[in-house]
Amino acid sequence: MVTREEAATLTRDLVRVAVAAVSDEKRIRRPAGRALFDHLACLESGRRTFPGLDDAAATCALDRDDLHWPSVTHPGAIVWPVVRECGGDARAAAAGYEVTVRLGLALGPEHRRYWHTSATAGTVGAAVAAALALGLDEEQIADAAGHAASVAGGSILAILERSDTRVFHRSHAAATGIAAARAAAAGLRATREGLESERGLFAAMSGDPGALLAERERLAIEETTFRIYAASGFVHAAIEAARELAPVDSAELVEVQVPPATAALAAIADPQTDEEAWWSTQYAVAVTLLGLDIEDRSLLHDPRVRALLGRVEVRAGETSIVAVDGRSASCAEAHVPTNEELATKWHVLNPDLEPPLELLA
Repeated sequence: MVTREEAATLTRDLVRVAVAAVSDEKRIRRPAGRALFDHLACLESGRRTFPGLDDAAATCALDRDDLHWPSVTHPGAIVWPVVRECGGDARAAAAGYEVTVRLGLALGPEHRRYWHTSATAGTVGAAVAAALALGLDEEQIADAAGHAASVAGGSILAILERSDTRVFHRSHAAATGIAAARAAAAGLRATREGLESERGLFAAMSGDPGALLAERERLAIEETTFRIYAASGFVHAAIEAARELAPVDSAELVEVQVPPATAALAAIADPQTDEEAWWSTQYAVAVTLLGLDIEDRSLLHDPRVRALLGRVEVRAGETSIVAVDGRSASCAEAHVPTNEELATKWHVLNPDLEPPLELLA
C-alpha cells in the first residue's frame, strides 16, 4: 500500500525538483548576493518613502524590484523578506525563486489575462522559501507549498488599473507563504493534488502542468534581472534599444515596436503625471533618445521631450525595436546589469546610505 508520504503528486515533484536545482551552493552564491543587494536597495528606499509598510510592500512600492521577464514575476520582493524573517540562507531564497518562476511559466499567458502571476506563483514560492528557511523536511515543504497553492490568487486588475493593490499582492504572498510554512511545521497536512486535480489550481486558472517540471538550463535566480531605469519594467527593453541610437536632437518620426503586453499596458502617448510617464513607452524612448537622464522627473514638461514625444508611434510586435532617421536597434529584453550598475542604482535610491558591496563580491 502506498502511503501518503510516498504518493507522487505534482506539488511534491515541484518541491523535489526545485530543492535539487539549488543544491550547488557555489553556483547560487553570486546570483543570490546580487539579488539580495538589489532587494536591499529597493527596500531601504521604499521604507524611507512609505514608512509603515511591511518589507515586501516597501520593496516594490517604488516599482524597482527585480523581474523575471519570461514568467513576468517579481520574486525578490516576496522571497527575500520571507527568508530574512525566517532566518534562511541563499539556498532557501534560490528555491523560492525557482518555484515562483517554474509555476509562473507553467501557468502561462492565459492565466495572466485574469491573475497577477507574482501573487499566484509568488505565494507558493514564498511558502517553499519559508519552509526551507525553517529547516523543514521535504514532506513538510510539500505541505507548505500545498497550503499556499490552495489560497494563491491576485486579480490582474491591479496591473491593468496600475493601482497600488499590486504592492499589497507582494505583501500578501510573503505573509501567506510564511503562514503556510508554519502551518506545515505545526503538523497541518496539506491538500495533496491542489495543482493537478480536475478541480485544482491549473484547472481553475489555466496553464500547462506538464511544463512545471521541464528541464531548464539556468536557475531562476540566475535569469532574474534588475530594473536599473526609472520606468516600468515593461519598457526597459525599449530603453535599451533607444540607448543604442542616442543621442538624437530631433526626428520627424520615431517608430517603436514592443511586445503586445507592453503595448497594452505601457503605451501612453501624452503622459501628464509622473505615474503616466513611468508607464509610458513613448516618454521613456523620447527621453532616452535625447540623451537625458530618465531619473530626472522634471523632464516630463521639458520642451525638448514634449516635441519629440509627439512623434513617437508605438505598435505591437514580437520584440522591442526603435527606428529613427533610417537607423534601428532591437532588444529582446533588458540586459543583465553589471555590479557597477547595481551600485549606481543603490546610490540613486539611497544617496545617504552606504551599500553592502560585500554582497557583490
